[in-house]
Amino acid sequence: MTSGLFIGKEKIFRDVIGLAEDWMLVRERSGFDGGTLQEIHEFSKTPEGQKIEAAEKALSNYLFSLSFDDVKMIQTVMYLGRDQDYNNSLTAVEIYNDFLGDLDRHGWESKETETNQILEKGPLARYLKSGLKILDVQI
Repeated sequence: MTSGLFIGKEKIFRDVIGLAEDWMLVRERSGFDGGTLQEIHEFSKTPEGQKIEAAEKALSNYLFSLSFDDVKMIQTVMYLGRDQDYNNSLTAVEIYNDFLGDLDRHGWESKETETNQILEKGPLARYLKSGLKILDVQI
């Protein structure tokens, strides 16, 4: 059974999760685990570094192509999946609206700022999948 949330938005979640998984996979396969600024700069010039940059850019470009409301939706589900701090006696719609309300009260910056918040999350795909599971949304 699915909650009926996000009807018509499933493709957005599939796309973001797929791009985030691609980015994570390329990072993992590179074997690079950080270093000094100089080492990071040198790695970014390698074929592996360029693959990581291309995968990140694909995710970034996609997120920036979305509306601000869609970015808020992604971020809400992402934080729900990350924090898993919700009242499980509520319906999926109530859980989402409660979490979104908390973020609304905190205040949204700009689409750019909120999109960058999403891009900072390495386990983005995992957070989104977890949030969607909490909300009983199957994509």
